[in-house]
Amino acid sequence: MTTGAIRLVYAVFLLVQLYVGVLLGVAVTGSSTRRLFDVAAVSDLPRWALFCGWIVFTAGTVLAFAIPLRLLPVLLLLVYVTVGVQSLVTKAAGETAGTFTAAVVLAAVTTVLDRRPSMPARLVLLLPGFFTLTVGSLGMRGLTTLAGGHVIAGFTDLLKLVTIVTAIALGLMAGATLTARGDDLARDRA
Repeated sequence: MTTGAIRLVYAVFLLVQLYVGVLLGVAVTGSSTRRLFDVAAVSDLPRWALFCGWIVFTAGTVLAFAIPLRLLPVLLLLVYVTVGVQSLVTKAAGETAGTFTAAVVLAAVTTVLDRRPSMPARLVLLLPGFFTLTVGSLGMRGLTTLAGGHVIAGFTDLLKLVTIVTAIALGLMAGATLTARGDDLARDRA
């Protein structure tokens, strides 16, 4: 709990630093803050490039967290499952539902895999899939849009950030709870 709270405060400070950096950049360049409004970019990457991008992302996660290289295929499969579930459910029911459902599936699968002696701890299995669900850019986009004078759009992004973060947290808890056994609960308490 303490570690999570420390990381949350650290993330907020990083977000504020980024926000101040954007405002300083605007001041130094003399640009108008009205130009900070977020504009949707067209999706111009082919699907195969996105598919390959997740390989690079997962390999980077393995290297960044010193995860044994032998786990790369399992972690990559978990990333693809997470992204696939999130994409399908998002198309059918919206972003919050897609993120929640993907978090439930990710937590359930990693809880089951954690029971196998050949698998690492659940936290290691969760890492790459969890990072595919996180929404750090939403906070920055919301603050930047606020600074640009677009109050409603800025607060909409910040509200979406809170909603998605809550959906991820509840989804991870729900998935772990749905697949938990008595011996899992006893081990977690110990």
